[in-house]
Amino acid sequence: MSAWRAGSTGEYVMRKSIVFMCGLALGFALAFAMPPGRAHDADQLAASAPQKNPLFINMTTGDSWRGWMGLHFAHATLKMGHPVAVFLNLDAVTLASMKGEQEKKPSMQRIPRDIIADFIRDGGVVLMCGPCMAEFGLKLEDLVPGVQMGKPGFTQGFIFAENARTLTW
Repeated sequence: MSAWRAGSTGEYVMRKSIVFMCGLALGFALAFAMPPGRAHDADQLAASAPQKNPLFINMTTGDSWRGWMGLHFAHATLKMGHPVAVFLNLDAVTLASMKGEQEKKPSMQRIPRDIIADFIRDGGVVLMCGPCMAEFGLKLEDLVPGVQMGKPGFTQGFIFAENARTLTW
């Protein structure tokens, strides 16, 4: 008797296996197919109309090294031509403080407040959480010059800007 006989368990398993394999092959073909004339290249994507792709980074860590990494990423993205706004909240507000020492690990070229100053100078926006500042005893005059106070409505303008991407660090 043939394994393809109607109603047999072997036939059912074989058909299911064939359908699965065809679906898998089709999925791979669709996933890796590239329309003609379009490169699948990160450099090309990054260069495509960067001014229409702003980035909003919600930074929540006051850890010097983690903060440095996020700020370094924000500054590099700004230099690629994307508008970038960084919102410092929770203990991340301490990264913009001009008071006290900031830890500098060997892998860090600069401390966070120096990156913030250069980032603002190069056109980046740094917004500050007011209640978070108060929690850490900071005042506007304690911060890197150019840091702006975030407030309802103003901060959301950056989050919901046309084609904006958001990232939490």
